[in-house]
Amino acid sequence: MTRWAPEETDTMAAIAAEAIAQVGTNRTVIGVDGQPGTDLERVAAALVAGFEQHGVQALAAAAPSASADELRSGVVAPFRSTGEGPGVLVVHGHGLLDQGVRGLWRWSLWVEREQGRLERRADVKIAASAVLDVTDPEHPRREWNDAC
Repeated sequence: MTRWAPEETDTMAAIAAEAIAQVGTNRTVIGVDGQPGTDLERVAAALVAGFEQHGVQALAAAAPSASADELRSGVVAPFRSTGEGPGVLVVHGHGLLDQGVRGLWRWSLWVEREQGRLERRADVKIAASAVLDVTDPEHPRREWNDAC
């Protein structure tokens, strides 16, 4: 028997709603990081579509590096200073939840795609606002990374 799983659009709309409820949409910058081999660009684009389902303007941008200074001056500051009102920027790239960089994001998403992942990168998973399992990219699942 096949188990039902939500479509990517439904999952990403739910994650967008979670971010909206937690941090709002006033020039909000979100970081998307994940295990090597994960398609962070796809996840960021799907998250942008999720925000748009809620009527929130959003766009995605690839991180030019994992340098906090470069990200702050080249990505975060220009986004925050060039617009007014609601808007979300979803920045994707590896290393965005590393120590020293994670403080740039008002909300963050860690993306994983393989079994046995709970033991790996616990430091960044704890720092992430949410964890997404994309083992099946058509049916990603929000993981609840808690200890209860």
